[in-house]
Amino acid sequence: MVNGVCMVEYKYKICLVGEPAVGKTSLIKRFVYNMFSDKYMVTIGTNIYKKKVTLNGEHITLMIWDIMGSAGFRQILKTAYFFGADGLLAVGDLTRPDTFETLDEWVTTAIECVNKEIPVILLANKSDLEWKMTEDDVAEYAMDIFARNYFITSAKTGDNVNRAFMEMARVLRRD
Repeated sequence: MVNGVCMVEYKYKICLVGEPAVGKTSLIKRFVYNMFSDKYMVTIGTNIYKKKVTLNGEHITLMIWDIMGSAGFRQILKTAYFFGADGLLAVGDLTRPDTFETLDEWVTTAIECVNKEIPVILLANKSDLEWKMTEDDVAEYAMDIFARNYFITSAKTGDNVNRAFMEMARVLRRD
């Protein structure tokens, strides 16, 4: 309650998916803590981060879930990881086009687990490095996975990271 007015707070679970080393954890740390490290640390299991944001005067808590990217582990954790998910950020690496090829499987698995349609946004990460694909390629992958939108991001420089996460918050509040 603020000044006698009951404030509603919205909570959303957002899951990041993608192959190992595409920058899922780095994107989350850039958004939540505004930090970046060049050290690669393999995510073991699942990590959960929390960030409170304000959008159009509404308070929103984003529960951001980060999962280990390996396919075998994906099968083991998928039900617990995706349970209750509200949105999905699918992450590919612009320097490794093959990382985009498995995103449709990640998205399909997530939707099967939550048993409903959830919004998907594609993040094409590592824009600060030499790209091995074009923005048209990214747009095509976004269509392939039925993404609502896509962003060319860099966890290192911060380019479009906040915009991408805030776009997911906007989509979730509208749906």
